[in-house]
Amino acid sequence: MSKKKTDPITEEQEQNEEAAFVAEAASDIESAQQIGELTAHLQRLQAEFDNYRRRAADQQASILSLAKEDVVMQILPIIDNIDRALSHVPAELADNAWAKGVATVGKQSLETLASMGVSKIKTVGQPFDHNTMEAIAAEGEGDGEVVAEELQAGYALGEKVIRPAMVKVKRS
Repeated sequence: MSKKKTDPITEEQEQNEEAAFVAEAASDIESAQQIGELTAHLQRLQAEFDNYRRRAADQQASILSLAKEDVVMQILPIIDNIDRALSHVPAELADNAWAKGVATVGKQSLETLASMGVSKIKTVGQPFDHNTMEAIAAEGEGDGEVVAEELQAGYALGEKVIRPAMVKVKRS
């Protein structure tokens, strides 16, 4: 019976190879975990950046809208004065070139506002709407309220009322 003698070098090499294999496998698992963590971190950063970009665009649109509203609010008194001037033109000056020029400027101003998304609120003959109108005077008795006269035009920028119309209401 002969016992097979194992070579100590071979046994030691096998142990070293096994240890190296285990270390390499552990390193691969650790690398895979790191890759997973880094991928998750990158995805969170991308989502945060997308949210930031959306918020910045919303803020910019909001600032532009506020600036537009402010400019329009500063222009409205000028348009009101043009309307007042045109409503007091004497009949004998109706064909006057100067009066026609003022009317053209008024019309052009309203067209410019319309191109910016500003619209005049319709009032006379309409039911009174407290969201778009301010009643300065009322006449008559009853529950039904209809606008009888517009004292100052109201304007909306898109769907937002930037200046309510001042009206006289007739109750019936």
